[in-house]
Amino acid sequence: MPLTSLGRAVKKRNHHNFFRCGFIGDQEVVCCPQSTRTKERKADRECQKIISNKIEPIGLYIIGGELASLGEFPHMVAIGFDRGNGYEFDCGGTVVSPDYIITAAHCIDTVDRIEPSMIRAGVVELGDNTWNEDTDHRIARIYMHPEYTRKEKYHDIALLRIETPLKFSSNLNAACLYTGDEDPTIPLTVTGWGQTSVAKQRRSNMLLKANVTVVPRDRCSENYRDWRKLPRGVTEQQLCAGDPEGLHDTCQGDSGGPLQGETSNDGQYRLVGVTSFGRGCGSPIPGVYTRLRHYLDWIESIVWPDS
Repeated sequence: MPLTSLGRAVKKRNHHNFFRCGFIGDQEVVCCPQSTRTKERKADRECQKIISNKIEPIGLYIIGGELASLGEFPHMVAIGFDRGNGYEFDCGGTVVSPDYIITAAHCIDTVDRIEPSMIRAGVVELGDNTWNEDTDHRIARIYMHPEYTRKEKYHDIALLRIETPLKFSSNLNAACLYTGDEDPTIPLTVTGWGQTSVAKQRRSNMLLKANVTVVPRDRCSENYRDWRKLPRGVTEQQLCAGDPEGLHDTCQGDSGGPLQGETSNDGQYRLVGVTSFGRGCGSPIPGVYTRLRHYLDWIESIVWPDS
């Protein structure tokens, strides 16, 4: 096995010049040079920019309620489709930079072959279905993950580039991306303007939030056995989360929206997953989300290609 820089120094001079960090028992611990440490991810570097430029909203949040407050989730956007009778906001998305939105690939590859054409950002009240110069932005280009296919539920993630960069404020900002190797153990939050009733096709005009917890993949897979669109079951590229009592869940209209959490102590939400699909609404069966961590290389190559 090749000698490390430390090993070569000790063998040649019987000592080394590295900074001593301490001892574990009788074993000396040294701090490795910066060049040997793990390279910082682009997503983590961009997150620090988001945090340093963050503008806090004025006012109090509704703690423990279902209604989200203006500025509480400034990265949340509604994605609009023009089917000839005003815009229909059938999916959600997450701002990750002034130019890009993350959503689900199945929000792009729709049954009627109509792709989304705009986003509505910086609002909690969705409003009407006509164009609004203050909140609406046209989509310039769509990037679906190259491995996504309609016949299966895998790699359900897409990026939207908007025509003109967003101007960030206390009500509109980007989310950080979760880059940890392990799934968060804290409760996570889902947000959306989706369906609010299992019995009625009724959607919310106000942004709603609900807490869910991560469910182990092996336990989650038991609920999705023999699904034609999941021939390999729930994979490591996917994440399950839900409410064991079935009181909090995502539903139609929430697709593409964020699964997020305050996974660090900096007060910044990080995007952990993208809402993909579930087995009914308001069910104790956990929903399935695209695990963002698996797609960081792909996202970084498009959103921050030169940084």
